[in-house]
Amino acid sequence: MLPPRHLATLIQLGLRILHQGTPAWNLGFRGEEAPALLTGVMAHAIQRLPGLGATAPGLVLATLAHTVGWPIVRGGSGAIADALADDLAAHGGLIETDAEVRDLAELDADLVMLDVTPRALLKLAGSKLPGGYARMLRRFRYGDGVAKIDLALDGPVPWADPALAEVVTLHLGGTRAEVARGEAEVAAGRHPERPYVLVTQPSVLDTTRAPDGHQVLWAYTHVPRGSTLNRSEAVIAELERLAPGVRDRILAVSSRSAAEVERHDVNDIGGDIAAGAASFRQLVARPRLSPTPWRTPLPGVWLCSASTAPGPGVHGQSGWLAARAALRELGIPEPALGIR
Repeated sequence: MLPPRHLATLIQLGLRILHQGTPAWNLGFRGEEAPALLTGVMAHAIQRLPGLGATAPGLVLATLAHTVGWPIVRGGSGAIADALADDLAAHGGLIETDAEVRDLAELDADLVMLDVTPRALLKLAGSKLPGGYARMLRRFRYGDGVAKIDLALDGPVPWADPALAEVVTLHLGGTRAEVARGEAEVAAGRHPERPYVLVTQPSVLDTTRAPDGHQVLWAYTHVPRGSTLNRSEAVIAELERLAPGVRDRILAVSSRSAAEVERHDVNDIGGDIAAGAASFRQLVARPRLSPTPWRTPLPGVWLCSASTAPGPGVHGQSGWLAARAALRELGIPEPALGIR
């Protein structure tokens, strides 16, 4: 049972979600700055705004930004994967790559943890899945996608507002109404002329990302699912509007459409980096409503991707919670990691 102070916090969060996730979201605000800030965070969910599915994770993200911050990894996020791989190897684990699994029958193991989407599970399991569960997986909805742009610059971004030069993560899109309008266009299957753009400039804090005197910047913008449109020019135009002269500092551009994002990782269906629409329904039942949504009907087979509870994000909780549930079912004591 939750301690009283945690329960009170949960109730307060719920009330704020109901406020910010409905058309009443502007009530109580006098200026445009705070609503715009919150909307930029909520737009991470890649869906029409306002909406409960975007507001719930958005408010949590905003809270973290104001308490512990949004850290970056020195050397790039690949350093996290390298650290995990080193730890696994140190405990006798073996990692095999470039070995595509096409059928679960190829795996001889008592426990299989699948970091894939429901669509991939359907392909891997085939007719082994009960009809009702298979139909549920087929009903799982995927969201709209992202188009990705990476820039190598010959110097810092010349932001019109000098304060932005020291900020690692930025949301470009204008006022609350402008961001909501752009996300509505994407939801309607269109490419906004003035898109919402999520930007990060990690070399502001991490000097290992770029040579001395240079800077890297990566960004993505939301697009309709499966879009084949290259959005680099639209993103650069938005950057140029807020940082005049940035175009002249570009040394190289790497760009991927939503379709190319999927080709890079088949779990990003149609460019959906959330591995499934983060609607309120699919956050509550992801991929199904159950105390253990990670368990499949197949003995020893678990789904542990962002297509499962608690949903997408850079938290690792889907795999963590699935692993704990699997260990409990096998009767194996959980390791003492000092994590609560």
